[in-house]
Amino acid sequence: MRQQMLLLALLFSVQLAAQPAQWQLWKQYDGASVHYKKHANGIFEVQAEITIEGVTASDFMVLLSDTESAPLWIENVANVQVLKRLSPSENIVYTQFDSPWPVTDRDMVSYSCYRRVSDTQTELTIAAFPDFLDKREEVIRITDLKASWLLTEVRNQGLTQLTIRHVVYADPGGALPHWLSNKIGLKSALHTLLALKQRLLDKTFQPNEQITQLGDCTHQQ
Repeated sequence: MRQQMLLLALLFSVQLAAQPAQWQLWKQYDGASVHYKKHANGIFEVQAEITIEGVTASDFMVLLSDTESAPLWIENVANVQVLKRLSPSENIVYTQFDSPWPVTDRDMVSYSCYRRVSDTQTELTIAAFPDFLDKREEVIRITDLKASWLLTEVRNQGLTQLTIRHVVYADPGGALPHWLSNKIGLKSALHTLLALKQRLLDKTFQPNEQITQLGDCTHQQ
């Protein structure tokens, strides 16, 4: 009987382990919500969402083109630079992070593509492209990254309404403990979304001449 109970417990634990992780709510604040789910390696995948009235997906892409203002709304980012424009919808981008003390600064080279998902949805997908640029000795290069910005634009009583869902998984690398990187990731997602909302409402950004357009991900890895 004891052996049967142990066997059942073992089978139950295996079934639980085989089930995909579910999103867990971390925080809701000022219209923004942040969820997370833990990967097998202990790193959180973070999902942040907010709905903003009176703005469009085009407004978001114009803001994104203003790379000089990126540090003003993307948490812990010191610099963003478009390294190469592969097509009107695809870019290679360099991002430098100003990590809070005592965390070593990180940087990232990524491939991004802007595509249509449906009549009301467009999506900017982002993936690590670390070998495009030589590494710098004083920073740690993020080499494992998958992220997206899903933009859902609808008309509600004559007013445009944009729902922005940002999902990101990134292994920061180095000796940074996961509990600390997870904590930083959750807070950064919330602060970024709230700052993004304010900049879109205030329209305090300058459009770049080369705004990413909808297209195909022909250069996708």
